[in-house]
Amino acid sequence: MRYRGWFLLWVLAILGPPALAQAVPWLPGERLVYNVTWQGLGVGRLYLSADPIEGGWRFRLKLETTGLAQALGYGLESESQVGYDFFTDRFWQVLTEPLKGTTRLYFERQEHNGSRARVVYPDGKQSSWNSASEEVMDQVSLIYYLRVRPETRLIRAVDYPKLAEGRLEVLPGSNGLVGYRFAREDLLVEVWYRLDARRTPVRIIFGRDFGRLEATLIENVNGR
Repeated sequence: MRYRGWFLLWVLAILGPPALAQAVPWLPGERLVYNVTWQGLGVGRLYLSADPIEGGWRFRLKLETTGLAQALGYGLESESQVGYDFFTDRFWQVLTEPLKGTTRLYFERQEHNGSRARVVYPDGKQSSWNSASEEVMDQVSLIYYLRVRPETRLIRAVDYPKLAEGRLEVLPGSNGLVGYRFAREDLLVEVWYRLDARRTPVRIIFGRDFGRLEATLIENVNGR
């Protein structure tokens, strides 16, 4: 079994998964809904959810496009499964870009053997990479990880050509929010949280070579 600390195993044995699930800032089954813009144009809604599973959490992200973005066939969907250490066990992402096609990314943490990822490109070609590190996050789990451990600064994130590694930038707070930015090459993840007990992510920015998607919270279901 992957080592996650004897103390954590002792707590799990005594309290059980439900108690640990309640120790996070969000409620099980939380659903967040965002309005999404691209280059200033409305493109649809982004849905983010957190559900407890055996051994950890499952986070889901889905973009439902409207208007021109829907007509062009743009799409983004991800699922992340993490352990109680909040590092990624498994992750997949499907990105569909106009005039380019669909790219699929699959990631898995190995038992005592680092982690690996596989990328399937629109033309069917594949590539892969491996890392000796097991303490890896993906773009979705990073959003939740920072709600639990905002003091984190060194980030190792799943990306398409290779593992993206670097320091997290803390942005100047304003209007009761605090922001964090992780930017490496063409990967950008920026998240702004409320400075309250829930640390709800109210603004999320994803960036790649297709530009910047900006998501602004409009509804918090089961988040209180």
